[in-house]
Order: sequence, then structure tokens, then C-alpha cells
Amino acid sequence: MAHSKVPERLRLKDVIPILWRSFFIQTGWNFKSMISIGFCFALLPVARKVCHTKEEYIRFFKRHLGFFNAHPYFASYAIGATARLELEREIHKKPPAELIDKFKNALIGPLGAVGDQCCWAVMRPSALIFGLTGIKIAPTFGWKAFVLLLTFILYNIPHIYIRIKGILDGYESGFDVYKKIRIDTYRKLVRSFRIIGVTGIGMLFIWTFQQAFIVHWHVSIMFVLAFALGFSLRIKRNMFYTPVLASMVLAIIIGLL
Repeated sequence: MAHSKVPERLRLKDVIPILWRSFFIQTGWNFKSMISIGFCFALLPVARKVCHTKEEYIRFFKRHLGFFNAHPYFASYAIGATARLELEREIHKKPPAELIDKFKNALIGPLGAVGDQCCWAVMRPSALIFGLTGIKIAPTFGWKAFVLLLTFILYNIPHIYIRIKGILDGYESGFDVYKKIRIDTYRKLVRSFRIIGVTGIGMLFIWTFQQAFIVHWHVSIMFVLAFALGFSLRIKRNMFYTPVLASMVLAIIIGLL
């Protein structure tokens, strides 16, 4: 053994390989083990530190190729924590492998729940609305390209931040990482993207109403009714896709009539 103690913090040269591999965590997705192939790929730098023979590599990957699923961004918390525990096991011969596997499986629910609430329910639809609206109302190709670039940056800066924070927090916390997997940690981020989404909807409303009122007044009425329906469903059901779909269906029905 080269070291007697596990480093308290990951060095940059250790974070970058793990972070880079985490972007491919869904490439091996399958119904049997979900994202475990990508999870193993992200842990490859750790395997190189704790495995010294072919048999040890085989045992390591057989363990981690079992069922594992999580939000692809927030899976970084599990990656960081598992890296820490595997290094501790290599040096101190504990915790046992079975405990690490059980711990990793216990993270599936929290990682999925927080990730879905933060990214799929707020960040992604808000960025989508903002980007599509901006592209629609931008007057020239150059402005449309700028809006597209801005949307890409707005979404991916927090996305990459979540991946990095997850790896670092997971590694520093080990078994205690569950204390840091909370939606409250990302409350400001969620609130900011809600503002972005509302801004996009507001711009779309103003632009559409202006264009429709100039061309056909009945189109304005149709838009107002569809918007009112979508907004009311959003408030009552706290969902995104259902209000959008209902508004589209109402607009189509009114248009056919």
C-alpha cells in the first residue's frame, strides 16, 4: 500500500478523469442494470488505484455492474462517495464490499427524487421555453444564434456545477453524503430557473398577442384562453407538460371551429 490514509480531498488531476467519464453515464443504459455500466466507467480511475490483478478488476466491476439507477447529473454524489469508500477499503480493509453495495443502492431513491425535481421539472423546461421563445422572436439569424448560445450556457453551467459538486461532496462525506442530497441545497438554482421560465413565457405571451392582434383579433382570443387554461392547470397541479398539452389541444379545437 502506497498510503496509510485516504486523502480528505480529491486533487484536480483525480477529479477531471472522473468528471469526464460521468458525462457518459447513460451511454450503456439498459433495462437490466440501468446506468451501472456508465457508473463503472466513471469509477475506472478508482479501480486502477484499488485493483492490482486481473481477478481484483473482475470482482470490482462485477460488484458495481449490479442494478443501479439515479439521475445522471446527481449520480455524481454516488460516484464520489463510492470512490472514497473503495479507497478506504483498499487501505484499511473496511468497510466491507457488501456494505458499500448496500449504501450505493440506498442512494438510488434520493438521487432520483432530487434530480428530477431540480433538473427535469424546472431547469430543463425553463431553459427550453426561454430558448425557443428567444429564437422565435429574435429578428435576425445572428440574434437567434446568440439566444441559442445563451440558452446552452444558462443550462450547462449549473449542470456541470452539479456534477462537480456531487463528486467533491460525495468524496468528502462518504457514508454521510445523504445529508447533502437535499433539494434545499439547490433552492436558489431552482428559483432562478423558474424566473427564467416565467420570463420566457412572458416574452412569448407579449410577442404572440402583439402579432395576433395585428393580424386577426380572434387569434388573440384563442391565445388568451389557451394561456389561461395552461396557467390555471400549472397552479393547481404543479406540473409542466400537462398544462402545455392542454393549452395546445384547446388552441387546436378553437382553430378548427
